[in-house]
Amino acid sequence: MIHVILDTNIYRKNPDRENLNFKALEELAKANSIRLHIPYVVLREFQTQQKEIYLKAHSKVISGLSKLSEKQLNTDILNKLEILKDLLEDELENTLSNTENQITNWANNIGANLYPLCLEQANAALEAYFQGTPPLKSIKKREDIPDSFIVQSIFKLNKENNDIHVVSGDNKIKDTFSNEGEITTYNSLSDFIKSDLIQAELKDTDFIISQLIEAIRQHEKKCREITNFISNNIGETIMWKTFTDQSIPDDNNEATISGYEEVEHIDLDFSEIRYYGNGQFGIPFNLTITVSAYYYIFKSDYCMISDEEHTPPSVTDHNDHYFEAEDEFKLNVVGLASISLNINNINLENISEYITKYNIDEITDIEKY
Repeated sequence: MIHVILDTNIYRKNPDRENLNFKALEELAKANSIRLHIPYVVLREFQTQQKEIYLKAHSKVISGLSKLSEKQLNTDILNKLEILKDLLEDELENTLSNTENQITNWANNIGANLYPLCLEQANAALEAYFQGTPPLKSIKKREDIPDSFIVQSIFKLNKENNDIHVVSGDNKIKDTFSNEGEITTYNSLSDFIKSDLIQAELKDTDFIISQLIEAIRQHEKKCREITNFISNNIGETIMWKTFTDQSIPDDNNEATISGYEEVEHIDLDFSEIRYYGNGQFGIPFNLTITVSAYYYIFKSDYCMISDEEHTPPSVTDHNDHYFEAEDEFKLNVVGLASISLNINNINLENISEYITKYNIDEITDIEKY
């Protein structure tokens, strides 16, 4: 049995837990190949973060309905808006409760272990707070208290289960276990799933993986279905995503994608294709695409743009100090495409009949070309 703990930031990165990595985790957990452990602080951090996101979204909807109700609309529409607003307000507590229950229901469904906070962990975590021991970098640093509780829960689970695998994007937590031989750390869930240990578990469930990969490769070489799917769907996938570059004259050097053109070039990296169980494969890709994106530029900075250095972007007035600017950018986009197969009695000579779904599973990087 492989024992694994995911830090809060891993859940937060994919709160719906719908990507290939979480699907692989689910399959292995249901097959009793791994056991997922969820400490109390990780659970509550994630639940309260999600609750805050949903509460903000709810407040925006209520505010929007209230503003709409102030417009000159007929009585029937105004009454419907008021009914909808009242309904949403009445359902707020149920909505927030459902938000918190989603992860616990998921955990129970895959047989994960949920742990309450115990006195031993609390004492050790608070002692680390007073002493400034890892993961704390200094004495009495309050913002690190949750990490301290998480670290102590990991130590406790390690004592109970020996080898523990910890997935965390937080360097403070990973550094704490750098000299712990029985605790292995990973930067991301993708790194954990791609590890030899987990790939061996996944491949044990389906014994024709190499033949399937080669069949997918040959089918793509002949038909370019994956390439065409990415090309047709990448635009909507990256819409409203942000990217940063030092050349963008925004306070945060950040722009938001608001439009796109045709994809110029796509590369599929079959050397890094991974199996995620249950007939699902992930294929890394990178592509170039020209997009429209907007950002906010200080008015005096806009006036200083030289036509010789750069064609000035089109702008509209945003407020007294800033223009909203729109410009074109050529981008390099990196991501993971997935292909799902019905592998029951599959005929590798006619694999197209067994392909059930293509998807752009995630975007891992967007940068200026």
